[in-house]
Amino acid sequence: MADSIWKSTLDEFRDQLASRDPVPAGVSVAAVSASLALSLLIKVVEITRRRRDFQGDPAKIEELLASARAESKKLLQYADEDVAAFAEYMASRRTPNEAAALRKAIEVPLQAARAAASGLKLCADSAAITPTSIAPDLGAAALLLTASVRAILLSVESNALRLTDPEFQDEVRREIDDLKHLAKNHQHW
Repeated sequence: MADSIWKSTLDEFRDQLASRDPVPAGVSVAAVSASLALSLLIKVVEITRRRRDFQGDPAKIEELLASARAESKKLLQYADEDVAAFAEYMASRRTPNEAAALRKAIEVPLQAARAAASGLKLCADSAAITPTSIAPDLGAAALLLTASVRAILLSVESNALRLTDPEFQDEVRREIDDLKHLAKNHQHW
């Protein structure tokens, strides 16, 4: 596999996913999907602000765009970091480093889920200014982000079952519940 999944073509990425190798897998796919969803949100906001009848706040638009770009950039990073973190965890099994590697294999996907959830909030913030003609694209972005959050959390939940630190396990469980709640509350599209 290339140093970054972003350096592969879509065909190569799809083939990597279909292979028997443990990575890339669900978290990477969800992070890529969330990044693409944020690109769709950026398109919606850019089209909205360029319409002749747009009467919104240009500063608010710039803030939405900057936030969407920042979260998308994080997701690019987390997709690659997840591949590395999970590979590190697999290599560390039954060694003294296993607990630390497992923790990282949980923390990286949680960061990706947070970024996707932030994107979902940006979609909600954009709904009021989005013209009906492109509202389906905004809805598609929100649905992809919702699915990405939920997909990432499946991996986090599975990995959290292996934790031996009950305090960290409780912390992870609370965050999972918060992110699930956020995703559920924003699935009105």
